[in-house]
Amino acid sequence: MNLPGKTVCRITALLNRSISREVIEALREAGVLDLHLIPARSPVMERQRTAWSPFVGGRLSEDPVDILFFLIDADMEIPALHLIAEKALLHFPGRGSVFSEEVKLALAHDLCRENRVSLPQTETSAHVATRLAGVFCIVQRGQGDTIARIPLESGISVPSIHFGIGRGVRDKMGLLRITIPAEKEIVYTLASSYDTDVLMERMIEVGKLDQPGKGFIYEVPLKRGIVNMKVMRGDQSQAASIEQLVAAVDQLKGGAEWRRRSASLGKKGGKKRDYIHHLVDLTLICDGGTGADLVKTALSAGAAGATIAKVKHLRPADSPLSEIPPLREECNMAVFQDQIPSLLQALERAGTFTDSCHGQVQLRRILRAFTYFPK
Repeated sequence: MNLPGKTVCRITALLNRSISREVIEALREAGVLDLHLIPARSPVMERQRTAWSPFVGGRLSEDPVDILFFLIDADMEIPALHLIAEKALLHFPGRGSVFSEEVKLALAHDLCRENRVSLPQTETSAHVATRLAGVFCIVQRGQGDTIARIPLESGISVPSIHFGIGRGVRDKMGLLRITIPAEKEIVYTLASSYDTDVLMERMIEVGKLDQPGKGFIYEVPLKRGIVNMKVMRGDQSQAASIEQLVAAVDQLKGGAEWRRRSASLGKKGGKKRDYIHHLVDLTLICDGGTGADLVKTALSAGAAGATIAKVKHLRPADSPLSEIPPLREECNMAVFQDQIPSLLQALERAGTFTDSCHGQVQLRRILRAFTYFPK
């Protein structure tokens, strides 16, 4: 799939809020000045020892996390991952995840380009995995924990949940839209590409995504990253946790293929899903308060729907980047590839890339997606 724009690397870190500030400062000292942050939460399962059982699972607790992301030159991918991993001590399970993906920077305001910086070449003691994928599951507000339980109980990874507002799809549902709130929860799960078959199937089933207005799920390819697999916390009687043992075997085996789920091995069974293919995730980042109108422009140009999330723009006060407001919005739209030229033209005509919006459009492949379609 050939997408328009310059190939750059998007780095995303899902970090416990208690350590995100240190990572931001380290990146700033290294010259990465243009960053975005989404406040989120990260659910985990609690292990409780009792007189009758070594642990009782099922109860969820949550930690505040920050989703930190930025663009960088493609050849700085590995140094950026290593810098974050070492500063956040990600070789200890439970502190967070970091990963990279290839995106196209299609159009952008002059101040909203990738970070052009030369990072030092360093090593990390954390295992950097390949053959990864990211699964976005967008559901009605209040349903996020139900979806987040799936990767936790499967031992896949610790997901993050943040809020957004849906636009477009709900407005086309007639009277049914009265029963469907615009407020959404976006559950993001980092997983081995061997696990995504069973992960998406379970999310569709549990979230009832084959019913009208229940949600939308899609999978994107990732290049490499460090996965937080500490899905359970509490009393531990062993010298090493299951997460530490799995991470050690991953490193010895050179990947996660050895623990792939049976559903990924081609076993028949279950309901056959009609996944949507040949989609692109068009990510528009713009000034706070401008997203709704720009999404309306995109909807008029053919986009089916969008999810808008609030974003904080982090930059030095004495930098030219300070012209960009601290409050931003990230608007995600799943579109077909042949729609991209007309959508970019419509957004450009609407002033997206001027000083009034400071817009930026990133494009990335969607491997597959699923939502309800009327028969």
